[in-house]
Amino acid sequence: MRIGLYANPQDASDRTATALRDGVVRMARAADEAGFDHLTAGQHYLSDFTQLQLVPMLARLTGEVDDMEIGTGVVLLPFHHPVDLAERIATLDALHDGPTVFGAGAGYREPEFQAFEIPEEDRFLRTMECFDLTTRLLTEESVTFEGEQFAVKDVSIPVRPDPDDLTTWLAANADSAVARAAKYADAWFVNPHATITEIREQKREHYDPIREKREKAAWLPVFREAFVAPTHEKAVETAREHLWEKYQRYLDWGQDEAMEDTDDLHKPFEQLAEDRFVLGTPAEVCEEIDRYDAELDAELVVFRVHWPGLDFDDAVECIELIGDEVIPNV
Repeated sequence: MRIGLYANPQDASDRTATALRDGVVRMARAADEAGFDHLTAGQHYLSDFTQLQLVPMLARLTGEVDDMEIGTGVVLLPFHHPVDLAERIATLDALHDGPTVFGAGAGYREPEFQAFEIPEEDRFLRTMECFDLTTRLLTEESVTFEGEQFAVKDVSIPVRPDPDDLTTWLAANADSAVARAAKYADAWFVNPHATITEIREQKREHYDPIREKREKAAWLPVFREAFVAPTHEKAVETAREHLWEKYQRYLDWGQDEAMEDTDDLHKPFEQLAEDRFVLGTPAEVCEEIDRYDAELDAELVVFRVHWPGLDFDDAVECIELIGDEVIPNV
């Protein structure tokens, strides 16, 4: 099993961007030294948190890691033009020696769509056209594309990744989005909000049949909220203090409305964590990772171990513990 780090580009609003930068750099360095295989981060605009933008931050982190896979997890496609995005992803790829993941999603926050003057009814059309055209620009020498949202004629970006080192992911919550990921991307990037039971059912019903028809592998990269500590109680209490607030903010942002079950996130912390978060001792976390392998055919588990307000010392200690006692045993 490969293990990845979600280098959270968010922190509490009373912390400075410089402090966030320094903390994220520390986490990336620690993950590289601990033997993590993958580094990713996500994107939002007009955040309530102190937030750094995705691609510039990942570009900064390329200088802190060796040949680790780096990816966008995820870039919000409705707010980007494919030509600009393709050149940014290609530049990010050129800045490091490892593989690159172009991970993308549709977004869900109303203030973002309003600020970019993108009608929400165009969300999925714009997402899929942007995904298609960006992917073609990254992989083809000359591209002509005529869509409802974007059009180019015989264009080529100046640098492109090695096709063998580029993977595409589509994030998905609802069943229809899972089916789109199965049909158009190299993999479905599984969100951190769904339980293993929900993921397993969506994979069986909406992902695997399409992958089989395409004659493509059905492995998954899975994003999880996680914290590893010497005791189970320490891991749970650390997460409860900071992760609970984060999920209340998700509800304020409307994340629940993007889920297949819109009531799924409206639960007390203990119920929210069950079958969803990876919290515990190294041995308990190894056992949980084995479940992802056996039940979901997960090839990569990406851990987010820092949330707004958590001290970066605690996050780095968690990363080091994963390197010492989890990665060698999964």
